Amino acid sequence: MSRWLAAGVLTTLLLGPVAAAHAASMCDIDGRPVQPADPASIAGKSGVLRCKDPATGRLLRESTYDGGQELGLARTFHPDGKLRRAAYRAEPGGERAVAEFSARGQLTFLRCADKPLLDPAVDDRRLCGFEKTASTVELFDDKGVLRSRVVYVQGRRQRAESLYDNGKVASLEEFSGNQRIERQFSSSGVKRRESVSVLLDRNRSVRQRTLEYSERGWLVRDQRWDLNGELLRDDSYYTVNGQPKTKFAYNGAGADRAVDVIEYFENGQRAAEGRFLAPASAPLLPVGLHRRFNDRGALVGEISYDDKGQLQQERRWDDAGQLLQSEPAAAAAAKPPSQ
Repeated sequence: MSRWLAAGVLTTLLLGPVAAAHAASMCDIDGRPVQPADPASIAGKSGVLRCKDPATGRLLRESTYDGGQELGLARTFHPDGKLRRAAYRAEPGGERAVAEFSARGQLTFLRCADKPLLDPAVDDRRLCGFEKTASTVELFDDKGVLRSRVVYVQGRRQRAESLYDNGKVASLEEFSGNQRIERQFSSSGVKRRESVSVLLDRNRSVRQRTLEYSERGWLVRDQRWDLNGELLRDDSYYTVNGQPKTKFAYNGAGADRAVDVIEYFENGQRAAEGRFLAPASAPLLPVGLHRRFNDRGALVGEISYDDKGQLQQERRWDDAGQLLQSEPAAAAAAKPPSQ
């Protein structure tokens, strides 16, 4: 979960004491006493709900009910009267837009709809970028520390960055055309992960590529998927020098799905190569010819499998290229594991 989103979740959790306060506050719907925490108390009722602090009479909550259902704009307030939360609810879908504020009056969470809905409580026309220019929104925690910056255009989030305590970027999310790009960084500023997804609609996306980096910033893994979510490549790299470690290349579908695998030594030489059947939710099954090499690139081993993964023949060579072993399937299978 990103830090900017976590800040909003934390703020939502902090509303728990307020909900408890409502139970002890004086609430009514158009003058008729109710208890919002008791569904039977508000069942079938329509009108404006108001909850007040019984000690001071200060307004703590205000919303509209229609047949026992809370709809439209709802507001809650801090004990000093400052706005705590504004939300717009519609059915189906529930809450469409939300803005939350700390006791300092700073914005801590914002969710925009496809049009302004929070006026007059909150100017979400400006905050959500429904005017001529994009809107950059800063979100703070309850201590007043800046935690994230979000850019909105016509209610859509175009860019969002969350911040570490030291002010450096912890994560960054950007939208470009039909792509969403997400990046994560260490507290020292080194990029550790990047992922690219293709957006299918406002709420759905398909992952296309994920890159992972070491603490030194070297690429250590590169994964790619097709538009159906099928893995195409999965490559890893040594953290000590950035050289390739393994390469997995997938092709085919269903029972015919297969993967070609190449392993490497740290010096960049191939260590092994072979093909495996790779149907979904099944272990890899070796097929065809599998080869192994020494760290100078010389062939030192060969094993052949049939199309059902049964071993057919095994051969081994020493580093000088001298054949050490050549056995058919029956002899190779009969050898003890130590050989």
